[in-house]
Amino acid sequence: MHKVNCSLILSSLRKHPSQTRAKLAKHTGLTRSTISNLIDELIEKNFIHEVGYEPSSGGRRGILLELNPEGGSAIAVKINASSVQCALSNLVGDILWHKLVPLTSTEVDDVLPIAEQLIREAITINSDQIEILGIAVGVTGLVSDDGVVVYSKNLDWKQVNLRAAWEQCFKLPVTVDNDVSLAAFGENHYGTATKDRHFIYVEIGYGVGAGIILDGQLYRGSTGHAGEVGYIVFNLVDADGNVQSTTWEELTNIPRLKKMVAELIDQGMPTQLQHQALTFNNIIQAAHAGDLVAVEAMQQLTRNVGIGLANLVNIFDISTFVLGGELGTQYESYLDTINDSLRSHLISIPPDGVTVRISNLNPDAVLMGAIAQVFDEILREPSLNVNL
Repeated sequence: MHKVNCSLILSSLRKHPSQTRAKLAKHTGLTRSTISNLIDELIEKNFIHEVGYEPSSGGRRGILLELNPEGGSAIAVKINASSVQCALSNLVGDILWHKLVPLTSTEVDDVLPIAEQLIREAITINSDQIEILGIAVGVTGLVSDDGVVVYSKNLDWKQVNLRAAWEQCFKLPVTVDNDVSLAAFGENHYGTATKDRHFIYVEIGYGVGAGIILDGQLYRGSTGHAGEVGYIVFNLVDADGNVQSTTWEELTNIPRLKKMVAELIDQGMPTQLQHQALTFNNIIQAAHAGDLVAVEAMQQLTRNVGIGLANLVNIFDISTFVLGGELGTQYESYLDTINDSLRSHLISIPPDGVTVRISNLNPDAVLMGAIAQVFDEILREPSLNVNL
């Protein structure tokens, strides 16, 4: 019961900073004496600190309490087809260090040494000033409960046991999860969806996936693989009336964007872009500059994004979405097109309409979700790593 009560206090302060002991007693249901004893203990353990007094209301002012940023740190890692990222954070989610390394190969033997070196850099930068409470890893693909990357299409990985290998290597608790699930978790903790009980985070990059939050909880499905929305099947009809099946991912990802730009160049549309320099960054820069080919390609992909989101509204009866990923975060200027396409494919428009937001988490929604996962484990069950 002692551990549960500590968890109640820590979780309450995470969700509602700057509370007095009296307010904590009200929010947690614990007695004043229990709160007082546990607060003293948590202050001694460096998880909580006092930050001043509440505004005066005529009586004795209560002392405000918050989570102590120096109470612990977390290391977050994101691995996808284009890069490995690593970040170091304190207990309240402030980023202390971040680094991105582009990938030229997705072979396991090439990627893991890069990730491991980044983790070592984070540990060195931390320099034992703040206790590292854990490492959380977000990987594109299917991940089992025991931290095995079962299959990643974009990385071409199968049965990679990251958790066991890295716990042995770094002597720290390690969690491994699907990158998009972590991104949804990050948006729910630190991003634009902290007040939403139901929303879907959609990551659009080289692949497409979703993290689904239902009633404030991440929905994982019966096998933990929920959210593979990129595999929604679409039937396309060509000029001759032939039907060809494809997926939402293939209609909206970065390879599709490059292919569409190449096709528009071949059709003779005016552009500054050239076949030999069709990188994702070049296309996005051209779109921002108003290049006709880049803008037209983005518009076409945008309409496909709206159709897929309409399917998700129809299936889940959820009307709030957050778009993230290398390509998903580029749609700020195209939200009107997305909404028009979305509404035209709905069974019925929800009473409050549909909300589509762009993720603004820095440095990355996946990394922030990984950080949230480390601390969520601690704040919900402090006994995992801390002797309370």
